[in-house]
Amino acid sequence: MKPLCVSFVEQDPYLAEQVLSHLHSAGMKGLHCDHPDGFMAQKQHQTIDVVVLDADTLGEQRLTLAGQLAKHPELRVIMIAPAAEPHERIAAIAAGADVCLSKPFNPTELIAIIQRLAARLPRTLQYGWTIDPVRALLTGPANNAIGLTAMETVLLTQLAMAPEQALRSDALEIAIWGLSDFYNNKRLQVCVSRLRKKLTHRHGPEELLATCWRSTYQFVPRMHFAPKR
Repeated sequence: MKPLCVSFVEQDPYLAEQVLSHLHSAGMKGLHCDHPDGFMAQKQHQTIDVVVLDADTLGEQRLTLAGQLAKHPELRVIMIAPAAEPHERIAAIAAGADVCLSKPFNPTELIAIIQRLAARLPRTLQYGWTIDPVRALLTGPANNAIGLTAMETVLLTQLAMAPEQALRSDALEIAIWGLSDFYNNKRLQVCVSRLRKKLTHRHGPEELLATCWRSTYQFVPRMHFAPKR
């Protein structure tokens, strides 16, 4: 299994070097950037598992960015905020951060927290697909989250509960609308078509949502559920 990848957004190069050294000693891959824009560019090319955000470095963007990153079920967020400002730590947790540490902090403690958060990551990390019905998100191996409509969420949830099986369209129609008829069959076909376009746009032409024999559907890769938060 690939080592855990941790990104540290911190403007102090000496502190960043210290933290990255601890990450390396713990068998993790550490990345550093000194600006939020650098992190977003980094995220486009790396599968990041845990991000550590320094509140002073992010400035006014700190809560917005924490909230955006918290929407990704396969990413854990740690905020570092000044010890003298407890309201900042409370706000970070409310925005979506999993943990908020006081600054200055002990790097060994940070590593322990990262390891604990990593134990809560979905087992499909870097290898499979995860659906989060609560947040209506489907996340792929590249950690790209796809927003789902209510119908798409129910459809994929039903398929996730029957791994490696093809489900009949009438059963899916009943699960989504409570009724199977000609009108709902057409609606299901439209739902499947739109979802395929989303998947193709984000993950290429590989057939992920297959139409099988006699109007049955299957999500080809194994799909897991995100852990409850």
